[in-house]
Amino acid sequence: MNCIRDIHVFPLRIPMIRGFSFASGSAGEAGGWAPHVLVKIIDDEGCYGWGEARPVAQWSYETLETVTSTLRRYLIPAVLGLEVHDRRGLHERMNSCIGRGPSTGQPIAKAAVDVALHDLIARRLQIPLRTFLGGSSEKCSVDLSYTLASTDHDELERDIEAGLESGFVHANFKCGVHAEKDIRTAETIRTRLTDDSFLWADANQGYKLHQARRCASEFASIGISVLEQPFPADQRGLMRALRASTRLPLAIDESCVSVADYFEYVSQSLVDYLVIKVTRSGGIWPSVGQIRVAEAAGIPLLVSGLADGLLTKLASCQTAAAFGFYGPAALNGSQFIDESILYPDKPNIENRGSVLLDESVGIGVEPDEAGIRELLMADL
Repeated sequence: MNCIRDIHVFPLRIPMIRGFSFASGSAGEAGGWAPHVLVKIIDDEGCYGWGEARPVAQWSYETLETVTSTLRRYLIPAVLGLEVHDRRGLHERMNSCIGRGPSTGQPIAKAAVDVALHDLIARRLQIPLRTFLGGSSEKCSVDLSYTLASTDHDELERDIEAGLESGFVHANFKCGVHAEKDIRTAETIRTRLTDDSFLWADANQGYKLHQARRCASEFASIGISVLEQPFPADQRGLMRALRASTRLPLAIDESCVSVADYFEYVSQSLVDYLVIKVTRSGGIWPSVGQIRVAEAAGIPLLVSGLADGLLTKLASCQTAAAFGFYGPAALNGSQFIDESILYPDKPNIENRGSVLLDESVGIGVEPDEAGIRELLMADL
């Protein structure tokens, strides 16, 4: 029986090349740094897998410090010695030491361990992660969605042009701060995209009910594809009220951490999409559970992240591709962080608005350990 022998934790500071703000806060400023935690799982035979956590304090309650301490003091001791292929057991052990509140406890920290284990298993089998999850090993690509976060008209125009010049077809924009500005932003972006471009609005919990109703009505007329997370995560009653008053497709993000969360929204007919976010949901294993609920309900998928690194981006794309989803994916880390020191070959994997999934085993990428040492936070 092959078991988990060791797990290493690497808290990193990755340079931010652009600021990234949204209704509930910020993921960092240009010239600053972004908190990331890499995890390396090693089994009895020396095989390994990589995972990543990307905590953002204003988006969730996890921080660089809590992810690092949760991993080292609780999750790692709980899972050492576990049989490598026991994915259910992995989550049972993690949940036994960091339990549920209203929803999954410390999902971002748990996701890093889960993703690393999935990478390890697929590497041991010498197949791509998507094949391990039930998909084809044939080369494919996943289209990305370009994130637009500015409310300044001139800056927005420049950002749109930059996205189009980079080869992006689809876009998503941050809203939820000021209804009238959000409507003007939607109009500006929509006129620059083709008719078949997918354009989604992400409010990041920012609206009051009257604002959401106003924007949803206008967004539907403009041709916005979906409105994501208009209300605070615990305000399901507001979603019911909005659902009754709009024909615009709706989705949730911060409200959907566990499989049970998503099941509740689906059972009440409150959502039209499943937004897969591997780190938010505690990893690939729970994300697949959410996908199964969506499939049973006939609900299509989307993929998103929050300035995640390339490792999480590929893990998310591998998971989605296993279920026949090839975009759009709002995995926007490359717009905001510089991780070239970790992934020197990144331009061969991500370019022209898409991610290439080749026949490489596991997730399909691993960080350069010399780069890790350079970005490592030695005081944690």
